[in-house]
Amino acid sequence: MSERTKSPVNRRTALRFLGAGVVVSGAAALGGCQIRPLHGDRTLANGTSRAASELASIQIDPPSNRTTQLVRNELVFRFGGDGGLSTYRLALGASRVITTLGVDGTGATFARTLRVAATYQLFRLGEDEPLTENTVIANAGFDEVEQEFANERAAIDAEQRAAREVAAVINAQLAAFFAT
Repeated sequence: MSERTKSPVNRRTALRFLGAGVVVSGAAALGGCQIRPLHGDRTLANGTSRAASELASIQIDPPSNRTTQLVRNELVFRFGGDGGLSTYRLALGASRVITTLGVDGTGATFARTLRVAATYQLFRLGEDEPLTENTVIANAGFDEVEQEFANERAAIDAEQRAAREVAAVINAQLAAFFAT
């Protein structure tokens, strides 16, 4: 056989060995990795994760306004109830602000964004020092038209979307807190 026909076979074999070496070394490097799912660690006797159990034991303070109520409702759903056997208390406050993004040639607005900002503090029941606290912000856009009802409905929908996003982030942050 000539050198020309041997060369591609040797290259393929060498590339296979190289690829296998990369896979083996990558697996060895990741072998000590401690990544695990927040809700997937089945460590409790009832089959739920520690984080899910802790989230279900959070009692959320009554809301002071509509925006806080929207975030609270979503958190109650995500926590799996409203703290039946409460161990923790979540102080929650939220507000919304609408800003104009676009104005047409006549000066009429046509694009707006609604920002929901929620601040929370997690307390162990009976204690005054928060275990964790943070502020979470989410934005949702909507368009304005000439119909007032449509504009109100669009603002309500944007507020609900932003509140849902804020609650998802709070839920993830608290789950991470309990998982550590």
